[in-house]
Amino acid sequence: MKQLLLVFILLISTSIGAYTQSNFIDQLLISHEFFEKEMINLKIKKLEMDGDQANYGNWSWDVGAQIGRIHKDKQKYDYISSTDYARETSQDVRKISSDLSKKFFTNGSELNLSFDRYLPVKDEQMYDKNGYQKDQNTTEYLNDASISWTVPLLKNKDGVVDQRTYDLSVLDYKDEKLLLAETQEDFIEDKVFEFIDWVGFKWQIDAINKAINKLQNIRKKITKNKSRDIKVLTRFIDKKKRLLLSLKSKLKAQSGLLSASVKSIDLTKDLPTLPSIFHVDLINNVKRYCQANIRDLQRIDLELQKNSRTIKTYKNSQLADFDFTISASKNDNKGNYTSYSKSSETIVETKLVFSYPLSGDISNQVYLDKYRFKQRQIELKYESKLKDVISAIKKLKTDIKQGLIQLKLTQRQIKQHKIDNELDLYFSGQGDVRFAIIEQDDYQELQLEKIEILINLYKNKLKYNSLLDRLLPY
Repeated sequence: MKQLLLVFILLISTSIGAYTQSNFIDQLLISHEFFEKEMINLKIKKLEMDGDQANYGNWSWDVGAQIGRIHKDKQKYDYISSTDYARETSQDVRKISSDLSKKFFTNGSELNLSFDRYLPVKDEQMYDKNGYQKDQNTTEYLNDASISWTVPLLKNKDGVVDQRTYDLSVLDYKDEKLLLAETQEDFIEDKVFEFIDWVGFKWQIDAINKAINKLQNIRKKITKNKSRDIKVLTRFIDKKKRLLLSLKSKLKAQSGLLSASVKSIDLTKDLPTLPSIFHVDLINNVKRYCQANIRDLQRIDLELQKNSRTIKTYKNSQLADFDFTISASKNDNKGNYTSYSKSSETIVETKLVFSYPLSGDISNQVYLDKYRFKQRQIELKYESKLKDVISAIKKLKTDIKQGLIQLKLTQRQIKQHKIDNELDLYFSGQGDVRFAIIEQDDYQELQLEKIEILINLYKNKLKYNSLLDRLLPY
């Protein structure tokens, strides 16, 4: 939907023949393959993050089966007991088992369910003190079913240890989004500089064209008996034409750069332009703005959050294992010996399990101390970056204000300049053509100076907005 909106905006701008800096940025964002590549990295990070969460809370189901045969041969000597014993036993083993478990993301608890079923068949030769009795065929089955739920009360309480990987991946994903936006903005800044240069060359060409046209009109008015003056004026016009050719060459090269950035741009129809009246939104409370909006600072803040999350894990890992478990199991057993037997047993159990190494966990303590030191390191990094950004923003703000003063002064000089005073004197026979040329040249230089100041202002505005991370339209 966002891309359709941008395309609609571009179509409107194309219909009226205006190609602004905003149009250029919008078209860069939807057309350049550079951003598609970076967006894939973000999608990969999102996939990894979702995978971590799904893996943590996933149901784990294991199914097993056993098929086997057991043979035993036992002989007793000097045996006087009247109790039978099995001398030879052949047993077929058939077993199926199933285990189902799940961890709960919100509290770190774990649910386990299991079921086992045995179907053994035994053939035994029974003996007592009087010797051999008879063959016994024994069939049995055994069903075991159990369910248990374990909740950590100290170590890993609320899943603080187990959830670390996922929590860090969430922060990594946020960092990847900021990195993508920062990469996009750096790219846009470079391309918009090219856009501004194109407009600057075009403005200069237009100004020099106007000057040449006026000088050519002046030359037409000079009578043939003043051929010397015509030659002087022609040399000056030729000088301006050489400057014009140089600027056109630069404009052509700049057009190639823009076309390479946005292949759909048609510079013969949609001429890049900038407002002739300069405006910029300057920030007053720079520190507060930076803390809330600057991506470089937000990324360092994410470093702090990741480090704090790691510290939280190692602090919790120092605690004892203290778990509460509630469980229930049922055992059904049926055997067929010389007499029929069957039993059923149900067990319900609640227990608290405590475990703690008296020697402590030295490795865990080392990592905890390491990340505590690192926390201060990152805090200092944040403070240093904040100072650098504020300093750079204030410098650009000063440069922009000075540029506005220069622009206002130049505009006043242009307004006060009497462009045709010497020219009128010349045509009235009271002046010299050289003074008329100088007068025209001074006026043109003021126009070019105004263009240069205005272009520099737009470049400083671009740097300023880039530092404030507000180049992107979203």
